Amino acid sequence: MLKGRLEELGSLAPPSDAAAGSDEEREYLARVAAKLEEAGLRVEKFTFECMTWREKHAEVAVGGLRLRAAAMPYSPPGDVEAEVVHVGEAALPHEWEKFDLRGKIALVKFYHKLDEASWQYLEAVWRGAEAVVFYDRFPSRRRRIVITYSRDYRFTAGAPPPVPAVSVSFEDGMRLLRAAREGKRVRVLVEAEVEHSSSSAVVYAGDLSGPVLGAHADKWLAGFTDDVLGVSLLLLLASELRDSAGYIVFGAEESGAPGYSPWYWLWGSRSFADHLERKGLLDEFGVLLNLDVLGGSRLRLSASGPDFKEGLASILGDVEAGPDQVIFDSFSFTMKGVPAATFHTFPELWSVYHTDVDTPSLVDWESIGRAYESVLRAARAFIRERWGLMKYSALVDAIRERLEQVEFLPEARLVLDRLAKLRVDSEEFARALRRALTRPVFRGHYETELVESEIVYPYLLDVLDDYLSLRNALNTGDLRVVIRGLRRVPGAEEMLPSVEPPPGSRTTLGYLREYYQALELAVRESLKALSESISALKA
Repeated sequence: MLKGRLEELGSLAPPSDAAAGSDEEREYLARVAAKLEEAGLRVEKFTFECMTWREKHAEVAVGGLRLRAAAMPYSPPGDVEAEVVHVGEAALPHEWEKFDLRGKIALVKFYHKLDEASWQYLEAVWRGAEAVVFYDRFPSRRRRIVITYSRDYRFTAGAPPPVPAVSVSFEDGMRLLRAAREGKRVRVLVEAEVEHSSSSAVVYAGDLSGPVLGAHADKWLAGFTDDVLGVSLLLLLASELRDSAGYIVFGAEESGAPGYSPWYWLWGSRSFADHLERKGLLDEFGVLLNLDVLGGSRLRLSASGPDFKEGLASILGDVEAGPDQVIFDSFSFTMKGVPAATFHTFPELWSVYHTDVDTPSLVDWESIGRAYESVLRAARAFIRERWGLMKYSALVDAIRERLEQVEFLPEARLVLDRLAKLRVDSEEFARALRRALTRPVFRGHYETELVESEIVYPYLLDVLDDYLSLRNALNTGDLRVVIRGLRRVPGAEEMLPSVEPPPGSRTTLGYLREYYQALELAVRESLKALSESISALKA
């Protein structure tokens, strides 16, 4: 019964792209709004400016054969005919050094972490490629991954991608590999357009001071698990919870940030959270329960703050719980100090992520039943307990536990003394604490690590991991130590107190002792900054 109702609600979505700011997204949001009104809810709409990219046509041709292709967002239009160079799944800079791509088309296998296709594109273009063709890791599917032309993830404008890029199926990738070996010329054709003054919207309804359910309407290609299913679950839950909860359906989650911003995603939820803050409405906002990339068998919970994570875990039982993630709309609220969490099964769904085979046939419907009940249980717990659901002591405990690891430093003892007087006894103060001490953190260099940023609380103490690892190595004499090195806050691109990792060829005892001195200074700077943050909160 649940399956049938969700598939029926899923039919509200278009069969393929509903890109940020497109007519397809706009019409889908209108149908969603109508369903919320049918549930007896008052529906409102927040409209905001976005950048809209859309494919008009894409193909790859070799000999007399035309291959189906999907243009990669934000590919420019172009018509290129050249020889093909196969680079495999090269991703790290040193893996590209042997390739001369000047005047050629690069044939690239998607990296195993698919969102890093943008870095593969950058490397290909820097080495002279006139076009880039990605082929899939899995058979019989085409995929869209946004590409940018920036070496960071700043929130502000970035450079537009300069050469066309498309993706083809694994099978067609093998055809192009044969063409590369035979020296055949290949043609890449992309017809695409960008509208810089487009608009997207957020549809919201119900009581935003209650538990608020969220999902996003825009999608690439079939997009059933990302996020047609989430929207459908939200609509089904709305028919049960009615006006005891709030509901938000975000546009522009997959893309849309203006000016080719390299942090192109979550633009709708970031814009809406800013809007609520400007209007003075964010303080009254309840908790966000976001639904995204569901459909796998193992339900996961990514939650902001240890207090909200522990509160939800106490009522949900065996759901795997961890910190919030930068890839979900919940992140936009987490950064405002608002308790926010996403229910998802993302690690299981890489194979269909942003593809034309992301359809209802792959969904684990038994798991969806469990997800429905879990979200309903969490929502009702908040309706019943309100802020009593939160484990506020965990906010202080998380800081104390980290500080006690370096209690031998006087700066740490000073912060511990201040922390002993800290009492988190209201949601207002908890939000101020979360907002001050929660940030996304990237460890190392973007182009050589190719990993996701992590949301860290308290972020100023993240450098302790390197410090304690090195301290242990020096005490034991086992110098096989992993140092992550530089820390930065992506988006803001703010460097945190930290030190470049030691070169692998320089891990001698003498060098590491000197490195330890520099790293300890970074730790002391972090402790001083934490002390100032806590003092400012108490003031």
